[in-house]
Amino acid sequence: MEPTLLTAEDVARQLRIKKYTVYELIKRGELPSSRVGKQVRVSQQDIDRYLRAGRTGPFFAGEQSAPPLRPEREEPAGNAGNGTAAGIPGPVPAVFQIAQDSTEAPVILCGQDACLDLFVSRFSALGLGPALRSYTGCYNGLIALYNGKVTMAASHLWDGETDSYNYPFIRRLLPGLPVGVFRLAGRMQGFYVQKGNPLGIRDWQDLARPEITMINRERGCGTRILLDQKLRLLGIDAKNIRGYTRESTSHLACAGIVSRGGADIGCGCERGAGSITGADFIPLQLEWYDLVFRLPDRDTPIVKALISYISKNEFKQDLSLMGGYDLSQTGNYVEF
Repeated sequence: MEPTLLTAEDVARQLRIKKYTVYELIKRGELPSSRVGKQVRVSQQDIDRYLRAGRTGPFFAGEQSAPPLRPEREEPAGNAGNGTAAGIPGPVPAVFQIAQDSTEAPVILCGQDACLDLFVSRFSALGLGPALRSYTGCYNGLIALYNGKVTMAASHLWDGETDSYNYPFIRRLLPGLPVGVFRLAGRMQGFYVQKGNPLGIRDWQDLARPEITMINRERGCGTRILLDQKLRLLGIDAKNIRGYTRESTSHLACAGIVSRGGADIGCGCERGAGSITGADFIPLQLEWYDLVFRLPDRDTPIVKALISYISKNEFKQDLSLMGGYDLSQTGNYVEF
């Protein structure tokens, strides 16, 4: 039987999400797609697999664990052509092997937030060569920067001991490496809950409620590190949280699973839920999103262009148009 191919609009109607959310799912590798000429098509079989990945039947049968959302897999050939390096978050070695071996794209920008696309567009417009995106988590991204595998790495890592973002991790993970750090923007972190918040979820302590099922984020991402530190400070044993071991690899996927009833709580940033119908957001903590680069690269054309763009009001204006950011510290700069 020939597979049924659907347009992005067809997929959006079926999943009850916005069309640009479909493109985001495709871009992040959550939803496989094919190109027919210049058009994107998605098979019904892949949609069905995506939906099955978000189901949580074993939890409701009383099981304490569930298989991962999807198996880890190699980066598919051809992703370099759509501007991504490691478009599918997976094992760390596979993500950075692409960055290391790429000869056509010397610029590797590591991070998951959509605002990083502004830099990719800017580099391309200035004729500075192609820039690739690596969507690995920010903890592993800083390690990749230390090892020279990526050009720049974004970070939103909260340190529970100092109640501060990024700087303590930069000192620990990049010892002896001189770096410059630009503050890009603030984002609100919190919980995704089902529409109307039927369980009355309010804060981190609700994770200790025995009837609550969560969908977690992958190890190494800033959201997961925030969650784990909050649990430690509150004395909540992660082993007692239903769904803690079940991981999602993006804000969008996490919010989507909650919206479909696959979990009661998901952790992520507010912007990740704005396009998902059927999910509400509970704000809990303002986080700061920083971009880190090696100081020895400061005089390269690509870093010069980055500094010029962030230092001007144009960057703030572009972020303002995107919406959902705190711009009160945008452009702040420190060196380590």
